[in-house]
Amino acid sequence: MCKISMKIFLLVLILLFYGSFNSFAQDPEPGSAEWYQRDLENMARMTGRTIDQVTNPLFVEKLGVEGNTLFMDNIMDQIAHPTRPIVSLSQLLPGGRAADPFRRDWELQGRGIMIPIEYENRYGARIQGEVWAPSMPFVDPVTGETSSGPFPAIVITTGSVQGFKELYWWAAQGLAEAGYVVMTYDVQGQGKSEVFGHDENGFFLYQDGGFPGFPFQQDANFIEGTEDALEWFLSDANPLLGLVDQDRLGLASHSLGASAVTLVGNQDPRIKVVVAWDNASLPEDQEPMVPTMGINAEAFFTPQPQTSAPDPDAKRGTFLRFKEKGVPAMQIALRGSTHLEFTYVPLILPASVDGERVAMYYTLAWFDRWLKGERLGRSKTEVSGTSVLTQCADAVRRLTAKQFDDSADCSAIGTGKYDIATNSNVPYMLEGKDVAEYLSFYYLSAGAFTGKNEGDDGNYYYYDYECEDMRTSEWGSTQVASIPPEDEDSGETGGRQCFIATAGGLPGSQSGLAMFILGVIMFIGAMIRVFRYREIGKNADKIC
Repeated sequence: MCKISMKIFLLVLILLFYGSFNSFAQDPEPGSAEWYQRDLENMARMTGRTIDQVTNPLFVEKLGVEGNTLFMDNIMDQIAHPTRPIVSLSQLLPGGRAADPFRRDWELQGRGIMIPIEYENRYGARIQGEVWAPSMPFVDPVTGETSSGPFPAIVITTGSVQGFKELYWWAAQGLAEAGYVVMTYDVQGQGKSEVFGHDENGFFLYQDGGFPGFPFQQDANFIEGTEDALEWFLSDANPLLGLVDQDRLGLASHSLGASAVTLVGNQDPRIKVVVAWDNASLPEDQEPMVPTMGINAEAFFTPQPQTSAPDPDAKRGTFLRFKEKGVPAMQIALRGSTHLEFTYVPLILPASVDGERVAMYYTLAWFDRWLKGERLGRSKTEVSGTSVLTQCADAVRRLTAKQFDDSADCSAIGTGKYDIATNSNVPYMLEGKDVAEYLSFYYLSAGAFTGKNEGDDGNYYYYDYECEDMRTSEWGSTQVASIPPEDEDSGETGGRQCFIATAGGLPGSQSGLAMFILGVIMFIGAMIRVFRYREIGKNADKIC
């Protein structure tokens, strides 16, 4: 009883501090009372999304509706393929595939195209996923130019520990709206993809003393999964192949998948850029080759106290390797964040309210810089629907900005805060907010890359951009060369445009009050499970 009372006391204490994250103009001394207060606030920040979920009756209601529908879909799919067993948590757990239920309406809102796909991987296992594309005709949000393709393209690999493709729809939808063709899929043994491979006779594939791809939690599933997905994506089997610019390809993934795409992306010459969500990691025997961004969280699955200052470079070892080799790189450390920022796991696991949006902002800007802001050896007429210098300059502006613009807000249709006055879901937005307030004060955010921008004389030049601490320092830029005349264009922009979601979300129903009460009850239970704090005097576990 005493232990439960202490948990509730700590919870109340943290929630009292919640919302005062800007209290410290300067970093407090480690071990001071101010240090511990700021750390408590930081841990509270890591639970913001969970709090908003369980206190949002519209979210709880829609999660139930979508979850039940998807569970029946799982059952019917398995009945239709009785010899293709799918034994994953999201397949067997009712509601397991719902993720952020408000994103289920994306295509109905006219935001783009989504087509379900399936194929067999190298082991004959049935793999399921989706391909995504912008609405047509597409109007580029940076230049205002209209295009019908081809478009740069991204393959997104899921994270591990039973991660499934729906968890990453926030990125697929945001990129598609911004002018990308995207593929999402479940690796073998996760989500809606099959556990076992098959031989030419249809029997479970057994070779070298085991079943290839089983168990699912192994590097090979994510490395080979990415390679197989890329091959399918660039094959005639892809219904959106005609929209794919095969000279402008990128990869993205999370967790164990992030390590996989960092490796594959720096090995495969077709890949031009990589984004790794928690976190970029490259084997020592693999040389850095392509622009790579790592975005890391501070904690793993649950908030952990920091009783002393951690190594600020602990999360950016790969970034430093790329920088040393002169390969463009960037590292973003999210403030008050967990490993779940990048995966919308409802109710059970904590995350901040803004980590996903900040990740979307930098993911889009990094892809725009290297896939839209480079001509990649082609003439102007071969780059459809884009002014390369304009795209590059705008991407550099966003990557080095002190305040967020609306580029991530354009695709913000997911679960946010519940507005009781209008009985609506209000998605999280970033425009106008200070970047420094969203970057970790424990781990460094930094960048070192090239860009093209306008000089004081009105001409365009190549610049080297570098910043060692984006939270407290200014970006430096060095003019290194003029841009050859054959690469020049007007550099004029049509002004940023995007499909802005209405704040309304789903309207309430007569069951709203009951679902709200249920949400509060679930909130209390979830928070008692989440906040298992250790004694403040003990060293926090280091999550790498």
